[in-house]
Amino acid sequence: INAEYGKQWYQRRVRGRLSVFTRVFIMRIFAILAIVALAHAETNWSQIYGLKRLLKNLDGIYATCNMVLFSEMVDYETAEKRCENFDIGMGKESKGNLATVNDGDKNQDIKTLLGMAYDKDNDRKWDADQWVWAGLRKVKNNSGKISTEYDANDWNWADGQTPSDFHRWLPKMPDQRTKKIKGERYYQNQMRINHNGRWDDTFKYKVHPYACDYQGKYILSANHKTWHDAKADCEHAGLTLAKVRNAAEVAEMVSAAEYFLGPRDPDVRVFHKTNWLWLGGNDLDEEGVWKWTDGSDMEEFDGMKWRDPNPDNAEYIGDVGQDVISFSKWGEFDDSFDTKRKRPFACQCPGT
Repeated sequence: INAEYGKQWYQRRVRGRLSVFTRVFIMRIFAILAIVALAHAETNWSQIYGLKRLLKNLDGIYATCNMVLFSEMVDYETAEKRCENFDIGMGKESKGNLATVNDGDKNQDIKTLLGMAYDKDNDRKWDADQWVWAGLRKVKNNSGKISTEYDANDWNWADGQTPSDFHRWLPKMPDQRTKKIKGERYYQNQMRINHNGRWDDTFKYKVHPYACDYQGKYILSANHKTWHDAKADCEHAGLTLAKVRNAAEVAEMVSAAEYFLGPRDPDVRVFHKTNWLWLGGNDLDEEGVWKWTDGSDMEEFDGMKWRDPNPDNAEYIGDVGQDVISFSKWGEFDDSFDTKRKRPFACQCPGT
């Protein structure tokens, strides 16, 4: 009996020790995962802050690499038409569309952009500037019957996609209420998003800012910076100072510059700071060997236009040479001074 009792006592002690060890190991794993997740979250918030800095002087237009928000208040159908005409990065043969917000990253993007355009105010949470139009619209079973059940099969994104499992509807939404105005029946078949990233179905005659999908490569900043400061600001937003590597990208950059920064001013001199923006090209490491900021070669291409007689590496008395690239609103390249000039600049979206 004593031997059997001793065996059972020993087994309980061993199992107890293993259990404690296992619990400690699991706790350590969770702690490491939490630290990694927190570091990732902090990086994201740092990049959001960097993006806000990039966009702070743009006039009513706010962009991420996924979408562009326009602060002008319009009804749903006007927003839809405006986005169809927003074709930067797509080409004139393609139509744009209202924003497809089908995952958490895009939902965060639209929250961030709305916050840049208009301040959040909980006392005015149903006002027009507390919401933004997105591209989700109900296309089936529009009976007008009040319902709080969401069936994704009844809705479509403006780009033709069927909604996934991702959604952020407010509690008891969509409720599909109807309203009759001057004999016309209106349905809550359109979707808008608030400062908290929550969704609501509403009437098409409401007016709000609107967000379009963005297929372009570039985020432009109207802030006037030296080349080095522009490079740093792009990197703080998780981007790089832009590359323009072919005729198609020249056309896209010219279009983006006009859209985000405004057209060329014919009343100012050619080299006025508002007519040029920084790109990432430079020969800072070796004179005459042009590189992009990621170290890749900056190569000549068919149709590449230098501002005559550039690149000339001109030097002022007592100053350094022209070792960085600027780009005009009409599509010419010029070598310029990395510390002497301050200009707007273009950042490159990852993977483009």
